Amino acid sequence: MALLHCGFTSSRVISTLYALHYGQPAWMVGVILSTYAAIPALISIHVGKFIDKIGVRIPITVSFLMISAACLMPILFPYEQFGFWPIIVTSLLAGTGFVFTLISGQGLIGHLSNNKNRTTAFTYQSIAFSISGSTGPVVAGYLIDHGSYYWAFGGALTFALLGDGIFLFQARALPSAFNKSQAKDNRHHSAFELFKDEKVRNVLLASAFVSMAWDLQAFMIPVYGTEIGLDAVAIGWLLSTFSICTFAVRVFMPILSQIFKEWSIIIFVMISAGLTYIVFPFTTSLTLLFLLCGWLGASLGASQPNVLSLLHQVTPDGRVGEAIGIRTMLMNASHAILPLLFGFGGSVIGAASAFWATGALMVGGGAKIGYSVRNMRDPAEKLVEDKAIEQEENIDFKKMTNNPVVIARGNINKVITYGYFSVE
Repeated sequence: MALLHCGFTSSRVISTLYALHYGQPAWMVGVILSTYAAIPALISIHVGKFIDKIGVRIPITVSFLMISAACLMPILFPYEQFGFWPIIVTSLLAGTGFVFTLISGQGLIGHLSNNKNRTTAFTYQSIAFSISGSTGPVVAGYLIDHGSYYWAFGGALTFALLGDGIFLFQARALPSAFNKSQAKDNRHHSAFELFKDEKVRNVLLASAFVSMAWDLQAFMIPVYGTEIGLDAVAIGWLLSTFSICTFAVRVFMPILSQIFKEWSIIIFVMISAGLTYIVFPFTTSLTLLFLLCGWLGASLGASQPNVLSLLHQVTPDGRVGEAIGIRTMLMNASHAILPLLFGFGGSVIGAASAFWATGALMVGGGAKIGYSVRNMRDPAEKLVEDKAIEQEENIDFKKMTNNPVVIARGNINKVITYGYFSVE
């Protein structure tokens, strides 16, 4: 899964730099990144239900074939002879192919884990994605600067081949299908009914905001870096720094999750990332850009394990696959629409506008969701809380009743009370 992700992220970085190299404007880069997510935004829910029925073997094989074909397109059809359309095909194939891997992996982890170890399991998945996300851009940058764009696409293809080879060795041990008992029932529910549940809605909205912030760094850092004169290696290292820091924070996530609640981490992530984006356009120093990318990676990197864990906790039984599908759909809708907005906005009024707009939305969204979560209490949680308070009060009462002064006062009160009633 991580190696296929590496091939996917490599192709996305290479495609954006490839477009800029041949003089394409920022809005065209936005079109490229949007096509990576256009079809996944439409099919994610159906892919989730499909994977629930048949398991992950066929979907991951389909994913490998599509990502491999995507990496081969620019090599077989170079820009000098065929123009820019092979890159559009590459983005469509790679984006559509990877959605099968993404939903398969998340469904498999949720299926094989339980409530006690699910957060840790998703943390390991996030760590693997951090490693692949940091490796892909750096390898791509070196292959571009010391070879060519075609060598870079060949490197992305190699990652996909390695991932498929490892998958084939363990494919037989994987479950043939998920949630067989729920498959028929899921057909009678609209996935969007889950939005009526305030808890599910808050998790999905938080996930969408984080996805938007993630999109901005993947799209605008190459554009902004090119704008201020950075070479491909420097841009690759900035993107890699982001991923390295997502890896670092996820290593410590099992410890952090024991100290902070999931919602506390997610709200901090949103506000912290928003403030970072507001500051980002004010610097052209490579050192400061590395620091900002690192902090941004640490902030956003903490979100995914907590979002996925919360999503499994708050989603009604038998509808987790739908919830994952909706989350993936929202993510890909963000991937499809926002790069166009960023691209056109960057072309018309400058790159800073995209950073500031996203920063303001993240801070405002984090404050709004935080207010909603604070005022939303689960009856079960309230019952547990009330029982804990009652137990503490009982303990305090026992301590008081064992106190000689309290006993004496109690006896006096009894005398006064019984004497008063006896007079009556």
